[in-house]
Amino acid sequence: MIKVATYAVLIAAMVAFGFGVYRVAGAMKSDAGHAVRPSSTTGVALPYTMYVTQSGALYQFKGGQFKQITGDNGWTEPSASPDGTKLVVVSKHLNYSDLYLLSPDGQVKAQLTHHEAASIEGNHWGFLPRFSADGTQVFYSYDNTDPYGSSYRADLAIFERPASQGGGAVQWTDPNQYTGGDTYPVPLREGGLLYTRYLIDDKSQVHSQIRLVPERGAAGLALTAPAGDCEQPALSPDQTSIAMICRHGSTQSTELVLASIDTGTGVIGHES
Repeated sequence: MIKVATYAVLIAAMVAFGFGVYRVAGAMKSDAGHAVRPSSTTGVALPYTMYVTQSGALYQFKGGQFKQITGDNGWTEPSASPDGTKLVVVSKHLNYSDLYLLSPDGQVKAQLTHHEAASIEGNHWGFLPRFSADGTQVFYSYDNTDPYGSSYRADLAIFERPASQGGGAVQWTDPNQYTGGDTYPVPLREGGLLYTRYLIDDKSQVHSQIRLVPERGAAGLALTAPAGDCEQPALSPDQTSIAMICRHGSTQSTELVLASIDTGTGVIGHES
């Protein structure tokens, strides 16, 4: 009887403990499935207009208010023209993506690329579009066909095409193989280009660095060291300051780095 009573007490204690853990876990669990739309929030009024995306929808932030200007149709990576009269936006699908021109209020004006093929193997991807300084061209990352026919190589290269229907695309960079390629193009007023290149060191570690190429097809110049692991460059309107994200070898954290830059010589000044 004593054993039976002891087991009964232990079982009751285990049930109570399990129920308590369940209650605590339930109380701490976040509702990950509930997303707050930007249009249901407000922010500080800024002296300019900004565009963001969430869950495939494009939002305009103006006067401290978010406004949804497209449906939830796979839109991502918007970029405004220098004069603010048009947007270039990625339309992302399951097996490919295309670039579109949109008006500032979200109306589709033109489809710039046609990356869907008859078979999935022939599909392509376009990412991270940016207008040229005069707004007539669009630079973007594109998974060009592997010249050796390998279906496993999908390294992105920087391409340029007209910011209008018609006309062909031309390749600016030749990426390192099996690294992911070249991304985050930033066209310069002088006609050159900043971008992020990925490379593999002798220990098989992948690094990123900011590079400058003065013209299409040129070898270019590394502006940051591989050990800095810097990427995602952005320039100030006068193109004398640069902002970039750097890991400095860390896999747990990143830093926002600001510095002066001479886009003519490719010299980056003191970082802060």
